[in-house]
Amino acid sequence: MLLENPAGPYPVGATTFTLPVRPTRVFGTAAVRTETGQIAPALRLEEVSFTAYYPVSRTTAESRWKKWLDWFPRPLADAVRGYSRYAGISSLLLWPLVFLFGWRIQVPAFSNAPPLRESRDTSADTTTPPWPLVIFSHGLGGGGTTYSQVCTHLASSGKVVLAMEHRDGTSPVSRPRSDKTGQRYSQFYINPGEVVWDKDRDFSGFQDPRLALRAEQLELRKREIYLAYSAFQNLVQTGRHGNLRTMDDMAFDWASWSGDWVQCDEGVSLVGHSFGGATVFAMLSDPSPREEDVSHIPVSHALVLDPWLEPIPSPGPEPFTGRHSPSKHRKLMVINSEGFTLWEDHFKRVEQVVPAWPGSTLLTIVGARHVSFSDFPIMLPRPLRSSTARPVMDIIQMLALSFLDNTVPDVVSNTNTRKLEIKYTRSRFWSKKPQRRLVGRPSDIIIHRRGFDVDVDTQAD
Repeated sequence: MLLENPAGPYPVGATTFTLPVRPTRVFGTAAVRTETGQIAPALRLEEVSFTAYYPVSRTTAESRWKKWLDWFPRPLADAVRGYSRYAGISSLLLWPLVFLFGWRIQVPAFSNAPPLRESRDTSADTTTPPWPLVIFSHGLGGGGTTYSQVCTHLASSGKVVLAMEHRDGTSPVSRPRSDKTGQRYSQFYINPGEVVWDKDRDFSGFQDPRLALRAEQLELRKREIYLAYSAFQNLVQTGRHGNLRTMDDMAFDWASWSGDWVQCDEGVSLVGHSFGGATVFAMLSDPSPREEDVSHIPVSHALVLDPWLEPIPSPGPEPFTGRHSPSKHRKLMVINSEGFTLWEDHFKRVEQVVPAWPGSTLLTIVGARHVSFSDFPIMLPRPLRSSTARPVMDIIQMLALSFLDNTVPDVVSNTNTRKLEIKYTRSRFWSKKPQRRLVGRPSDIIIHRRGFDVDVDTQAD
């Protein structure tokens, strides 16, 4: 079962890259108990992994590449086990769904197809400069394919998207290569309640001790993003792939990836959802890499989808203002779901944080749920799928692309917008409290802070 094809002018390719980290690095002091009963570091980075989504030639795609990208990780048994750990439910409940249709779900991207490197594709009507680079950070329970509808939409429109698969225990399952045996093994989701801490660990800086794990995971995530960016930049600019390899270890045309076909030296965009949104804010707040083996990322745009700010100490986050702060202000847009806007304490903090970035924008999509930014709502067969899933995804895709292309006013002017109003609906039979809902139709936009009409550099001057 193929997910919906992207609507842009270009077909999309997808290649998953991995980069060994040597020596292996441990982050923080969190530990877990292994299946053999031993205590081991919870956050041990052996390998960086990301899936690149990119434009490909229509001729190439139609004539040579017919293999789509599998959405569910393989082996399926480990994927089911990982999702059951993340969701806290028995794997016996998940197997019927995976067996009936889940294992057949595929991403509409040609696996390992060579990228379109020229500025003009004769089968498309659009002439483009080298493709802008986008780096996507997933939330809890996510991975390299979880947000494929957003990633393929951007790639089909002329972007190269590096979708991280963070190896920090937030994915249901990942398959790193052991630094000891050289073989791949399954790494499952880490439940904060299972973490073993030193008895002297100080949790005074956290509202919830479980957030201490998230803070350490943020440090690992930042390191992964810098390593992925530096390795990819080296590949496309010099043609040397170094230790970079493909996930499947199949024969690969590395030469087809070299050349100035991706903008790596300017205009890089960061995108993240939920905990990935916290990752983007963490990058913006401390953007200078401390290690000499990675490059500074010239970020121009930051798109934050339903950010989860609790793992970041308050007050903050705020723009980095140190000696290596950016010469130009980064453009920031935050898009909230209905549920996260109705989460009063958290939304108040978001409203306090966003204005720290000049010209920033804060929106809410009526009817959107936290999971709406991922593929999950549209993966269900049509009889089971919510009627609002596709319209909400469409507006998410349009807003994301328009922000990266600096055309948000054009999209907003043709979209239903409304002011923030809350209504109370009849409670469900198992709850005595009335439900709070936003007034409006699904996919309506509420503009809390309108920064897309502001020239941030002029404003800063």
